[in-house]
Amino acid sequence: MPELPSFDRPLDYWRSQFGHEYAERNQANETAIKKRALTWGRWLWSMMGDLPTSIFEVGCNVGINLRALSRISEAELYALEPNDRAREIILSEGLLPPDRLFSGDASTLPLPDNSVDLSFTTGVLIHVPPSELPAAIDQLYRISRKYILMSEYFADKPEETPYRGQTGLLFKRDFGKLMLERHPSLRIVDYGFLWREAGAADNGNWWLFEKR
Repeated sequence: MPELPSFDRPLDYWRSQFGHEYAERNQANETAIKKRALTWGRWLWSMMGDLPTSIFEVGCNVGINLRALSRISEAELYALEPNDRAREIILSEGLLPPDRLFSGDASTLPLPDNSVDLSFTTGVLIHVPPSELPAAIDQLYRISRKYILMSEYFADKPEETPYRGQTGLLFKRDFGKLMLERHPSLRIVDYGFLWREAGAADNGNWWLFEKR
């Protein structure tokens, strides 16, 4: 794979042609949406009795999660996505209105404190550099009034993994443990493992927390 151009921040790669190609690979086809809806059915089941009425996704890309949620939930949806082509797809298809889709990064989410019932990431925190990860974790906590969900690759100890032949773009760790270390008042609602062989979009761990 050709060497990527040099940028000041890893986030800039996701805003470049590298990020455009990622959006093209992750097509929001019917199979992908159904797989994500199956997973969301499991996650929402863990919130039964107090389902979220507003949900914010950090790093929505072309909106596979948003499409799945719109089929099985009546919650008002919000999202942040740094790649402009991915945002154009979401807006052109009317998935979200412009006032609920934001540009930016995980370390500075554009919502007030305690403004949505659920904040979440799926396969996004793994791409946040370790130096910026605490800020991203704190932002997920800050904007949520109720639930925080993270679905990411897991490792007992922090480790970097090459991503599409590149370094500095994918980091595994115990994200749930980090969240609890930074916000110990959280209650663990549920956690689990997603298995591709059982119909999930990818293999990975997930954690669901509740603020109290």
